[in-house]
Amino acid sequence: MELNQHLPAEPLIPHRFRMRLIDWVKGPTHSGLQAETTVTEAWPLNTDRRVSSLICIELVAQAVSALSTWRRGKGAKPRVGLLVGVKEAEFSYSSIPAMTRLTIQIEELYHVGDYAVFRGKVRSELACFCKTIIQVMEPGEEILSNLITSQRIDSRETVS
Repeated sequence: MELNQHLPAEPLIPHRFRMRLIDWVKGPTHSGLQAETTVTEAWPLNTDRRVSSLICIELVAQAVSALSTWRRGKGAKPRVGLLVGVKEAEFSYSSIPAMTRLTIQIEELYHVGDYAVFRGKVRSELACFCKTIIQVMEPGEEILSNLITSQRIDSRETVS
């Protein structure tokens, strides 16, 4: 893959419809990548053609998901991952105008097993909207299945 080649994000992330926020992935390496997107009025957290800057955390998480799938190689399917913590977040603005073109840059700081920590930056040509460090997990299928099953059982118990 050429360094500046754009890959569509959709096959690399499990998000669909309104929750698929990143459009393109560019320059993936083992330790990071760049993603691109344009803010739309259909995005969550939209009020009066402005989206809350909190959405930047999700943009970084989706870029991490895309990197995870890309690392597994051609034909890999996206897996469900979990955003388990926000270690740091610095927001320069409270909201982002619709139609703003954004670049999301991520870099893995370290990982242990299924747990990893990433630094992310969300910016436009004119401004930096967010710098963050997030914690993520990508549990194996068996762990995820057990978690889903236990949540269903717990939620039924509380309804009764």
